[in-house]
Amino acid sequence: MNLYLTEAGIRDKKELLYLSKAMFSNNLGKYLLRALYDLYPHLKDKVWSKNVKDPFRLLVITVLSQVTSYKNLMRAVENLDKTIGISPEKLAKASLEDIEKAIKPAGLYKQRAQKIKTLAQMIVNNYGGDLSFLKNLDSERARELLLALPGVGEKTADVLLLFSFNRRVMPVDTHIRRITRRLGLVGEKSSYREIRKKLEEIFPPEDLAFAHIALIEFGRNICRARKPSCNSCPLRKICPRIGVSDQKLDHTSRGEFIHHSSIPRKLRV
Repeated sequence: MNLYLTEAGIRDKKELLYLSKAMFSNNLGKYLLRALYDLYPHLKDKVWSKNVKDPFRLLVITVLSQVTSYKNLMRAVENLDKTIGISPEKLAKASLEDIEKAIKPAGLYKQRAQKIKTLAQMIVNNYGGDLSFLKNLDSERARELLLALPGVGEKTADVLLLFSFNRRVMPVDTHIRRITRRLGLVGEKSSYREIRKKLEEIFPPEDLAFAHIALIEFGRNICRARKPSCNSCPLRKICPRIGVSDQKLDHTSRGEFIHHSSIPRKLRV
């Protein structure tokens, strides 16, 4: 069956019936991917993190990206590159004041500067400033060591595993958690691990990086926490909208498909 998605929604009643029956099967993963590719075709070849092979650099970028805008993230990364350099050795030796000044555009700069410096010092002291050895470990052991780093949570560890080490893992952020619950893929009380495993089951390994970036974009612009644009959502015909009431819907916005997740080539190194 052709699962091609059009602006009008699902092509015919047979497709709707098929997709309804497939809600809890791998077919939903195929349909969801097609919808994401239709919405964000420009992301297919712009999964920036595939090009950030230095795990420490990606770790710092991930720390700075939390609860900040793309513009401010870029300013902080560029400042850090120019004034200190993004390496464990350089940041371990740098003063907190210099790190704070460099990353100030990202916000929460005092806490983040301390976190970055502590991470750098620990990686230098424990691993000689090089995390590349993790590529030789299985994913569970590599995740375990990453989680032992101060301030590194499950999502951050999985971001490094997926993008720096090309592992078959699916990082789950707040947007992805919300989308999977509304779709009925997981329960309201499902753990991070349960959500991650479910997504790893329904998406092909080669699509995990795109799915991660695209789902975050989808959560920012359409399946928002407040006033989701359900009426203009391409998944509206199959989504049970679990936990969403009519009072919470945005009846006017069609969503703004802007990609905030790509890192300029000059910052990838």
